[in-house]
Amino acid sequence: GSAAAAAARPPVARPAAAAKSSLQMSNLAREEQAAIPHVAPGDTDGAPVVPMQLEPEKRLSHKEVEQRRREKAKQYFDELRGLLPYGGDSAKFDKNAILQHSIALIKQLLGELDQEQINLGKTTEEELAKTLPGSSEFRCCFDVTRQPLCFAGPEGRIWEANAAFCTLLGYTRLEIGGLSILSATAPSDTETSSQTWNHMLNSSQTQSSYQCKLLRKDSQQVTCNIDLSLFKKNNKPHCFLVAANPSL
Repeated sequence: GSAAAAAARPPVARPAAAAKSSLQMSNLAREEQAAIPHVAPGDTDGAPVVPMQLEPEKRLSHKEVEQRRREKAKQYFDELRGLLPYGGDSAKFDKNAILQHSIALIKQLLGELDQEQINLGKTTEEELAKTLPGSSEFRCCFDVTRQPLCFAGPEGRIWEANAAFCTLLGYTRLEIGGLSILSATAPSDTETSSQTWNHMLNSSQTQSSYQCKLLRKDSQQVTCNIDLSLFKKNNKPHCFLVAANPSL
């Protein structure tokens, strides 16, 4: 009788919260099981390989950061000490001495570079004197004339300019050497100027004129009438004589 009564009673419903909790634990168990990679029975005796858990990133304290900074600075000073050309004496240098000697060496190297540039300029002038057309009288006239003149290579790089041309563009003779006429031309006139130069290089024409704005060192523009004369050597373009006449 009691068994029949128990069978007749309806099943007791579980609370919703308990069912939800049971479902969450079941899902969690399946996820943990899936996260453990299983291997074949013949590998590592069939034992599952459990992935390593990464430790959370450790934040450095101020003391540790400062210690690392000092270690890095010491490394740099040691490297700089090793570069100084003083042999074993460098080992006796403290940080101030290392910096002092390094600064002195940098200044010395900069001075040597400046002197090398000056010597290179002198060599270029000597070679230029052998390649430029004309005699010593012509050279004298070139230097003293009020007409802004310069000699430029076929690509437009200035070989030499007289005082009037340097004054026109606001450069010294040392500064203007190597400057390109085309790069010293205003962007709006660069294409026209380049076409004129290229046409002379690729044709039998040796004289041409055009107008353009030249850029001074101070970025001001000066409108000039440019007269080009192309000199050839062995029937090949050798250099240009450029005469710049500022428009009034």
